[in-house]
Order: sequence, then C-alpha cells, then structure tokens
Amino acid sequence: MALVGEALLTASIQVLLEKMASPEVLSFFGGQKLNAALLNKLKITLLTVHAVLNDAEVKQSENPAIKEWLHELKDAAYDAEDLLEEIATEALRCTKESDSQTSGTLVWNAISTSLNPFGDGVESRVEEIFDRLEFLAQKKDALGLKEVVGKKLAKRWPSTSVVDESGIYGREGSKEEIIDMLLSDNASGHVKTVIAIVGMGGIGKTALAQLLYNDERVKSYFDMKAWVCVSEEFDLFKITKTILEAINGAAFSCTRDVNDLNLLQVELRESLIGRKILIVLDDVWNESYNNWDMLQTPLKVGASDSKFIVTTRNANVALTMRAHHTHHLEQLCFEDSWRLFTKHAFENEDPGAHPKLEAIAKEIVQKCQGLPLSIKTLGGLLHYKMDEKEWDNILRSEMWDLPSDELLPTLRLSYYHLPSNLKRCFAYCAIFPKGYQFRKRGLILSWMAEGFLQQPKSKKRMEEIGDWYFHELLTRSFFHKSSSRDSCFEMHDLINDMAQHVSGDFCTRCSEDKMNDVYKKTRHFSYLVSEYDSFEKFETLVEVKCLRTFFKLQPLFMQSCLSNRVLNDVIPNIRCLRVLSLCGYWIVDLPDSMGNLKCLRLLNLSHTPIKRLPESVCSLYNLQIILLSNCRCLCELPRGLTKLINLRYLRIRDSGIKEMPDHIGQLRNLQELSRFIVGQTSGRRIGELRGLSEIRGRLHISELQNVVCGMDALEANLKDKKYVDDLVLEWKSNSDVLQNGIDIVNNLQPHENVQRLTVDSYGGTRFPDWLGDHLFLNMVFLNLKNCQHCSSLPSLGQLSSLKHLYISGVHGIERVGTDFYVNNSSSVKPFTSLETLVIEKMRQWKEWVSFGGGEGGAFPHLQVLCIRHCPNLTGEVPCQLPSLTKLEICGCQQLVASVARVSAIRELKILNCGQVLFGSPPYDFTHLQTLEIEISDISQWKELPQGLRGLTILKCFSVESLLEGIMQNNTCLQHLTLKRCCLSRSLCRCCLPTALKSISISRCRRLHFLLPEFLKCHHPFLERLCIEGGYCRSISAFSFGIFPKLTRLEINGIEGLESLSISISEGSLPALDILKIHNCHDLVSIEFPTFELTHYESIHCRKLKSLMCSLGSFEKLILRDCPLLLFPVRGSVSSINSLRIDECDKLTPQVEWGLQGLASLAQFSIRCGCQDLVSFPKEGLLPSTLTSLVIESLPNLKSLDGKGLQLLTSLQKLHIDDCQNLQSLPKEGLPISISFLKISNCPLLKNRCQFWKGEDWQRIAHIPRIVVDDQVL
Repeated sequence: MALVGEALLTASIQVLLEKMASPEVLSFFGGQKLNAALLNKLKITLLTVHAVLNDAEVKQSENPAIKEWLHELKDAAYDAEDLLEEIATEALRCTKESDSQTSGTLVWNAISTSLNPFGDGVESRVEEIFDRLEFLAQKKDALGLKEVVGKKLAKRWPSTSVVDESGIYGREGSKEEIIDMLLSDNASGHVKTVIAIVGMGGIGKTALAQLLYNDERVKSYFDMKAWVCVSEEFDLFKITKTILEAINGAAFSCTRDVNDLNLLQVELRESLIGRKILIVLDDVWNESYNNWDMLQTPLKVGASDSKFIVTTRNANVALTMRAHHTHHLEQLCFEDSWRLFTKHAFENEDPGAHPKLEAIAKEIVQKCQGLPLSIKTLGGLLHYKMDEKEWDNILRSEMWDLPSDELLPTLRLSYYHLPSNLKRCFAYCAIFPKGYQFRKRGLILSWMAEGFLQQPKSKKRMEEIGDWYFHELLTRSFFHKSSSRDSCFEMHDLINDMAQHVSGDFCTRCSEDKMNDVYKKTRHFSYLVSEYDSFEKFETLVEVKCLRTFFKLQPLFMQSCLSNRVLNDVIPNIRCLRVLSLCGYWIVDLPDSMGNLKCLRLLNLSHTPIKRLPESVCSLYNLQIILLSNCRCLCELPRGLTKLINLRYLRIRDSGIKEMPDHIGQLRNLQELSRFIVGQTSGRRIGELRGLSEIRGRLHISELQNVVCGMDALEANLKDKKYVDDLVLEWKSNSDVLQNGIDIVNNLQPHENVQRLTVDSYGGTRFPDWLGDHLFLNMVFLNLKNCQHCSSLPSLGQLSSLKHLYISGVHGIERVGTDFYVNNSSSVKPFTSLETLVIEKMRQWKEWVSFGGGEGGAFPHLQVLCIRHCPNLTGEVPCQLPSLTKLEICGCQQLVASVARVSAIRELKILNCGQVLFGSPPYDFTHLQTLEIEISDISQWKELPQGLRGLTILKCFSVESLLEGIMQNNTCLQHLTLKRCCLSRSLCRCCLPTALKSISISRCRRLHFLLPEFLKCHHPFLERLCIEGGYCRSISAFSFGIFPKLTRLEINGIEGLESLSISISEGSLPALDILKIHNCHDLVSIEFPTFELTHYESIHCRKLKSLMCSLGSFEKLILRDCPLLLFPVRGSVSSINSLRIDECDKLTPQVEWGLQGLASLAQFSIRCGCQDLVSFPKEGLLPSTLTSLVIESLPNLKSLDGKGLQLLTSLQKLHIDDCQNLQSLPKEGLPISISFLKISNCPLLKNRCQFWKGEDWQRIAHIPRIVVDDQVL
C-alpha cells in the first residue's frame, strides 16, 4: 500500500511560512515596533499543525470532527495569509510612493509614522489569528492526529484476470483495436512492445485488460501469460515473484520463500529465454523510470513479439514506460450505459414493466456520464428496490452523499495522490459548474492571481509552473478535452463533485438567482449570469468580507447588465478580492472606489463598452493581469499605468485605445502586450518596446507611420524578442510612402523564432531584405496585405516551414516570377510545406510564371488555392498540384481556370472567370463534394460527379438541361443553389435528386417557366426551400404533399406575386416549422389551411390586406411593415404564444380583436406606427396569461392604462422603449407580478424613476430588476 500525497493545506502553510520570513513582513514589524516574538510563536504553531496534516487528510472522510477541524484550520490560514498580503501590499505602496528617496530605511520610516494608520490594530489581528491556531493545535491530540509522513489508505482488494464477459459492454471496438496490436509482429525490432490503457478511475481499464487477457486468440498466440495487480506501491520484489509464479506455476513453489531479488530475477530471466510472453501490469501508479528499468531488465530475453499491457490513470506512466501505443479509454455511450445499468438494477426483468422507474433510471444513467463503475454502483444500490421515491432520491442526490464502498474510494484515491500544490489548484476548479467548458490559459491566469503558482526557489516563470500543473491534472484524468469546442476542457461530473467536496464551503458557485448558499467562509465565488443582474442577487456578499474570487460564468454571445449598486456598494468593499471578472457586462464606467481593492491581481473587463478606467486602478500595485479585449469604447488607458510594476498581462486586442500611456517600457515584468500603438512624442515612441524583453505570444504594433527613421525602429529591438511568436506590423492605411521606409522596415526584423507574421499597409516600394530569409525556420503563417506600392515579392519559397500564405492588395505587382520561389543563390525546392495559398485584390497583376522543379512542381503539398479579384491576370493557374483539395478562382476575368490535373479536388469554386477548362468531363472528379461555378452553357454536361454533396450554379442560361435530368442520378447531392440563372422555356419535366435536403432559388429570371413543374415533383427529404427574387404572378398550387419533411419555407422579394395559396394533402400534416414571407410588395392575400406551425413572419409586404389561416398550434407570429393588413386574422389563432406587430399602421390594437381570449398568448410586442394610440393597453384588451409586454416607438403615447395593466396578473417583464411623450407611470402602479422592468429612451420617465428620489419610484420599488437606459438600479 502506497503513501498518499501531501495534504491540501500543506501548500497553504508553506506559503504562510515563506511570507512570514519575507523582508517586507520582518521590516514592517521592526518599523512599527511590534512584538516580533508573535511571529515566532505563530511559526511554531503552524509547524505543529503542519506535522499532522497528512494524517488529518485521510481520517477526515471517516471522522466529521476532523473534517471540521481542517475547515477551521483552513479558515484561519486564509485569514493569516490575507493579513500578510496586506502588509506586503502596504510595503509595496510605500516603496512606489517614496521613489524619490534612495534609502530603504526611509521607506519603512514612512510606514512607522503617525500619519500612516495602517499599523493600527495589526498586532491585535496577529494575536487573534495566533489564538485560533493555538486552540486548533491543542485539539490535535484529542482528535488522535499523529505526526506522520503519510497515511496508508484502506486496503483495496487486488484485481485478478478472472472476467465475466457478459457484464462488460461497449468495449468491442477497443478490444479489437488492441488485439490487432497484440497479435502483430514486432516490426520495430524492440524486444518488448508496451500498450498502455489510460483513463480516469472507474472507466473500465481493468475490465478491458481482462477481456484481452482471456481472449482465445491471445491465449494461443503467446507461450505464457502473467497478470500482476501493481496498485499504488511499485513493489519490485512482489511483482517479480508474481510473474515467476504465473509462468512456472508449481515449479516455482520450491522457491516461493526466496527473499533475494537477485535470485528471483535470475530465475525469471532463465524462464523467459526465447519465450513469447504477455504480461499485464494493472493499476500502475509508478512514475520512476529506474523502477521500470529494473523490472524489465530480466524480461528482455523474451521473444521479440512479447507484449506488455499497462493500465493506469496517469498518462505520465505510459510515457515513463515508453509505451508504443496509448489507448485513451472513452466513456460509454448511452445505449451501452443503459444495458449495463439494467443488468445490475433490473437483472433479468424487463425495465418496460416498470415505466415510472424506467424514466427515472434513464436520467440516472445520463447522470453517470458513461462511467461504468458509477453505473454499476448505482444499479447495485437500486437492485430489487421498487419504491419510486428511493430511485428519485438517488437521482437527486450528489454522488458523494451516496452509500458506496467502491465508487468514492476509487475516485478519492486519485485526489490523494496529488501533490499539495496540485490539490489546491484542483479544489479551486469547484467554481466551474458541471458541464462548464474552460480554457487552459484562462484557468492558469486565475491560479496565478490566487497565488497558487508562486515558488520562490524555482527559476521557472509562474506561467511555466501553471502549464505543468495543468498538464499534470490533464494526464491524471482530472480534466479532459472538450468534444464540442476546440481548445476547451471539461471535468467529468464526478470529478466536479469531488472538487466541490474537497473545497467545501470555501468555494461556492450559484445559479442565476440563488445566492443563499454563500457562506462567511467562502473565498472563491462564481455565479451564472442572467440578462440583468440586480443588487438583490449579490446582497448576501456584503457579509462575506474575505472573498478572493468574484467570477462571472459567461455564456457565449450573451451581453448582460449589472446593477450600479453592485459596482459602487458591493465589490469595492470586498477588500481581499484577487480575481474580479466582469467580462461581458454592459459597464461604461468603474467607480473610483475600485482603488480599495489593494489585493486585486486579475481584472477582466473584456467585451464591455467601458469608456474609461479610473486613475485609482493605478494604485492597485498587485495587479498582474488586465484584460480589455473587445472594449471598443475604451479610447485611452490611465496615465499612471506604469506604476503597476507587477503587471504581466495587458490585453487590449480589438479595443478602441488610440495611444499608449507614457513610458510603458518601464513595465519590465510584462509578459503579454497584445497591441502597441506607436506615438509621436517622447515616452510613446516605438523605442519603449526595448525594455519589454519578456513579452511573448502575439504582439501587434500599429501606427508605424509614426516611426521617424531607421534608428528609431532599431530602438524597439524586435530582433531580440525571442518569445514573440505572432507579430503584426501595421501602418496607417493609405499613409504616404516614407522617405526612409526601407530603412525602417529593415530594422523591424523579428527574432527567428517568429511563427506568424502579418505586414499590413506598409507604404514602401519594396519589402524588407529579411522577409523570405531561409533562417526563419519556424514561420508557418505569413500575411502581406494592403502594401500597395511594393512592386515585387520576396523569395517566400525559401521559408521551409511556411504552411499558410496570404497576399492581398499589393497593387504594385505586375509579375510574379521565379524569384518568388527561390533566390538566385538557393538550390532548395520551394514551398515544401505550403498548404494554403490565397492571393486577392491585386489590380495590376498580369503574369504568374510557373516553376518547374520536377515532380510535384513548386507546390507539392498545397491543399487550398484561392485567387480572387485579380482582373488583369492572364494565362493559367499553376499546374502540378497533386495535393490540391480546394480551388477557388473568383473575379479573374482574363484567367483561364484549368482543372485538368487536380482530380483529387473536393471543393471547386469558379466565378467570373474568362474560361473554365475541365480537360475531362466533370464526372471524372470522383472526390468532388462541393461545386460552385459560373457557367453560361451547361448543356454539354452529361452528368455530375457521383460524390457531389453541394452544387451552386450561377448565371447559367441553359439551366433547363440541369433540371431535366443531369442531376437525376446524383444520390449524394443534398444542397442545390441556383443564382441569377435564366430559363428560356418551360421545363418538360423536373428530375431532381431525391436526397436533396435544401434548395435555394435566388434572383433567377422567368420563374414562371420553373415553378409549375418544380411544384409537381415529389421531394421526399427536402427540409429547406428558399425562393428569392424574380417575377411570378401567383403560387397557387403550392402543396405540402410533395414536401413531407419540409421544415422551413422562405419566400422573399418575388415581384408580381399577388396571391399565395398553400394546401396540404388529405390525411397528412406537413412538418413545416418556420414560414417567412418578406419583401413581396405586390402580395395582397395569403391563405393556408390548418396545420401546426411554430414561427410565421410577414415582413415588408406593403400591399398585404388579407391573411387567412386556421392554425392548430401557432407559437410565434410577426407582422412588420404591412400597413394595409387588417386584424383580426381570419381563422383561429387560439394557440398563439407570441404576437409581434411592427410598423403596421392599420393594426392599432382594439378590444374587438379578441386578444383577451387567446389563452396561450404569453408575449405581446407593439412597435412603431399606431399614430392615434395615446393610452395603452385598454382595459380588457390583453389576456391575463401575458408574461411579457414590449411597447416601443409609439410617438403619441402619453399614458399607460393602469386598470388595463392591473388585469395582467401573470405579467413578469415590461419593456418600454422610445416613447418620447410618455409622461408617467400609472397611479395604480404596476402589477405586483412584474419581476423585470426596462425603460429606454423615455426622457420624461427617466427622472421620475430615479432610485429612491423619483416621483414614480414608489410605484416600481417592489420590482426586483429595474433597468433605466441600460443602468441596472
């Protein structure tokens, strides 16, 4: 049995001890004449409790008193660390504000003066913390805690090779994949082949190994086999003995009592000479290469086809054992999970016999997320239990609260084996809710801000330490890569439960509106954002004085608002805050009181419309990270930003910042500066970059026209910035050609490590000498754009690693010759790695000289070639493109597009070109999947490539032949688009592929030749149909009988269309979900029968008078800019859920409409028009079921009808926007059911609704969320 890792609190205690011994703390105590003996007593007490932490860590799961003792200790340690942080921060402040003084003593004299109140009460706070820790230290003996290096975990039964194959599901593919490797000859020549099976605890690694071990093919292939359960302790003696016993059986019994490792290894070696053996090492934790090397030494004499199977939770073990293949075991799919669960929960019974239990069971299986051990455990707990409440309790319970003697210890074991610093980082991840996808870099920055990455004795950067920590948690299966989003990671729900379990009350995450679970001990707080976050949502945080993390969990693409009272009254008073994330909020300003957050290290304001940062931010000397990406309204940074000497990250990408603060080069610790704007004055010139030797990653230097001369550019010292791997050099667009332009750009040469380079709007006549130099071995991406005056390209073919090349707007180039490929002195083959080449907007480019170069030509690995908008380019595209899969040529009227030698192409797009030469019939392109082509005559084509999935035809004047049969046999074709085509006659027939899922007909002439035949054909799989532009008087025979699966129909901009009549076949209902009719200016009437429809729109149909429908289920109706349309709609709309009326002058709501009878109507919106509407809504106009009401842009609206509103007893949201003459809210007040009120652009209402002061405030004070002009009250 192995010793567990250090306790979670070990790292915190070590940090405390290091801070207590720091010069800042010692000098503070000396300067303030405080009792230094207190520090020694505190140190002794910390060491006393530190000695028993490992014992307490293991025992807490069985003894609640020990668990509570650890929580109290952790709380006291947090408070001690906060106090020491305050002392260090005060020291830093005095240092910065005493820059004019040269003596360090003078700085500390400044601290000790009577004018500095900081020292008041520090001694009493230290004494209070000491008393708490001393009390806890005294309790350790009563709790039975002992001073041990580590505590042995409870014994686990070793695994065996015996397997019940009937109980293993979903591993057939993995089994066959590994068996193929086991039975293959060892072509590599290695004496042994190691196959590692890696996955989190409980995923089924041992079960898979058992299947492999017992397979008959495996048994017959190997001469002998051995199964060893290694477990946590890598006992070389025991493992060797077990292998010997498995191999020699009874013959080994005479030497079973031998305790000499040498004798055992000698005997093992002699037993294996020339024999083909399979050894399974199950549950390996060892990461020591020496241990593994000693084990496998006597095994080298076996036959070359011998194999090892190793199962482990840690991918590092596979690396240590030099695995030739690592199989990462995935979670079970739902079907296999269900089969496993029913075996253990229902055994031989049919789950369908218990329908209520079956429904709950499927939710339980979903909760297990494909983890076999979890599924098996919960199935066993429910075995033969028929009480529905018991099943529901299991479903609603957290895994860590369930009675289980296998699942939780199995998972907990992985946690215990983490070093203490990794335990702290993992526990912090409890801020993420289940299923949350997080990015590696963001999490590492949060760890840094929390102080988890500080290792004073290490020479590594904190970022490197964070990378290692993250890698360790990933390889140990605590994290896994997201399957749905690139570069994101997730935690399995059980791992997430474990993080929440070990963090306890110190880490709290809350849902949208539930903040009741925030405890006074909470240090890390995260919450799900809602559209409008009010003060009440965060009111409980006022009592949480020691909070360190305020983390907003931001859904994608969601802009939300935060109450100003939270910004002014809550956040500035959380004095211990280290991480503050307000990303994505509608925040335009921060209060000066943000300067109170002296411990703040990370401030995230990305994706906000903030206009200014208060100057008080510059007094936050601990700030390491400021994130301002996509803050497009932010034009300048605070002038004192250079005071932030600990700043490491300043992200201002895609912000509105116009200039840098003075002397930014003084920020020597800066690791990331996403953008540098060159200024014209001293302190803002490009030379400020010289001092930033540590910047790395992406660096965007803009406004380079402000660089005065070559010497000025040389001051930036870009050539020595070896950590910058993505460089953008940008001049102001259309800036004049600089006299010293080439000298400047030559001196902007980056370091040879650069991987990505963009040169934008350079105004010189030739590119720099260094561009294209073969020494840039790491460059994989190059973008030359808008360099209008350059007349030639460098020898870019010499960039041996270049994969992606983009050239755009280099108008001075007329000819691309051989010097583009190689220079005169080079003999290397050009573009050996290039995969993507895009050249566009080259107005003067006329000639492209081909390059011979033998087999493969100049572009042997080119996969994507795009040439766009080069109107004067003549000749042909390069030949010999053996790897090309995508070819796009657009707007090159004089270029011949020859595709004779690119038969492997998959995507072809040729528009507005002089001529298209196929060289062979199009159907010969057997790999072609997408074709978009502008071709006037298609009649010569006999058929299309069989594998074609998407086809777009433009400007074809013989499209009849395409529709009458060419495509008929294309069984793979799913998407067809016809743009600006023309029919010269009526179709004889319409023969389209039956597999089509979407058809778009856009701006095609003479639609009346097409539609009659088209609407007779049966389209069994068509899901989307869009008809846009063109002329057609009527579509009177539109029957859904030929479109049984059509879900979306759009008719847009059809001229001459006066009536639209839609029918359905008797006995069948269409699948239509969305129907949109837009911009049909001649349309007068629409008629369609009874069927279910989710969404209907009539927009910009200015002559529409009649809408005849009878909708059985109708969720959303939008009527916009239909000024002649009269209400009510003829027919039944009783099931309508949402009604929106915009710019429909005749549709002034009347009681006679009968809206009050629409029992399902929940959302009503009225906007624009309705000139005679003065008061709204009339009593009895709207149904009491309404939950949302939007009143917008009603120019003559003066009052809200209080009686009409009071009848809306279900109303939750009321939005009033741009009602310039609305004078006040009704005297009766608003319905008490309203939970959200938004008022925008109503000048007369704004002052009346001021917080506490406005005349109408008391009428709305009961509403939880109130937003006035984007300010949350």
